Amino acid sequence: MKRGKFEPVRNLIRRTLPSRWAVALCATLALPALASGGGHKGAAEGINYIPITPPLVVNYGGPGKSRYIKAELSIRSENATDANTVTHHLPLIRDKLVSILSAQTDEIVSSAEGKEYLRTYALAEINKALLQVQGLATAETSATTSATASTTPAAEPAPTVTTTATATALPVVTPVKGPASDLYFNNFVVQK
Repeated sequence: MKRGKFEPVRNLIRRTLPSRWAVALCATLALPALASGGGHKGAAEGINYIPITPPLVVNYGGPGKSRYIKAELSIRSENATDANTVTHHLPLIRDKLVSILSAQTDEIVSSAEGKEYLRTYALAEINKALLQVQGLATAETSATTSATASTTPAAEPAPTVTTTATATALPVVTPVKGPASDLYFNNFVVQK
């Protein structure tokens, strides 16, 4: 058998090719495990700030001229258990926030008092929803709504205020203690 001038190169390729394929195969199989973040530990102990991403963009104010709110929000929780609860139920929280924001009027979103009312109302509604999902809402929220039902419409959907004096027209919101300890408007843009 005649040896050509490329025979040593062919032998080298035959010897090293299987080991290179093995390394490439192992790397390919290991990548999904590394990318999935299999070692995720959850929320840190202590206070956690959970951003609601992507920002919420909702139409508000009913029919007529297109108006929208773009809100970048964060939820604060006091411990890792509450942070994990909030993170797990973010789709529910987003749904509540979209419903609340889309039911607002120009009077509420235009004033500082209205935005503060909106923040406290949304926080109370988020906590009611989280407690209800956990099966804890029956005692606390029913007691809260029955005690305040005659004076405060906090259990109703976002109230519609028709006067321009928002400071006197806004109802009082009864706070609800739950996994979300505070709600922050990182950025709140209103286009009229």
